[in-house]
Amino acid sequence: MMNLREFFGKCINGVRLIAPSVDTKCQSNYNSKKETIGDSIIKHKTSRDPSMKLRFEILKRDNFNCCACGASPAKDPSVELHIDHIVPWSKGGETIADNLQTLCSKCNIGKCDS
Repeated sequence: MMNLREFFGKCINGVRLIAPSVDTKCQSNYNSKKETIGDSIIKHKTSRDPSMKLRFEILKRDNFNCCACGASPAKDPSVELHIDHIVPWSKGGETIADNLQTLCSKCNIGKCDS
């Protein structure tokens, strides 16, 4: 029997299952960053770009598939996967596992930042 706990926070057949992360390994050693939106200042606890380790963890969690359309380089070698913020960096989203997802280049470029 398959353990459902291992599927939380992953993409399955292009559908993202979301659950709060209990893993705090990636939440240490953040540099405080500031960004302005209009008159307000957003103080970021993380850098904008995820580390190579975090990128790989997100790709592995999402089974190396696009969370929007399910595309995979294993099925089609022309597919290029990106790591994307769910809540955009410009809107105050942090670079943590719970706020990152795997998207193919077509899905990532086709979405907007609003």
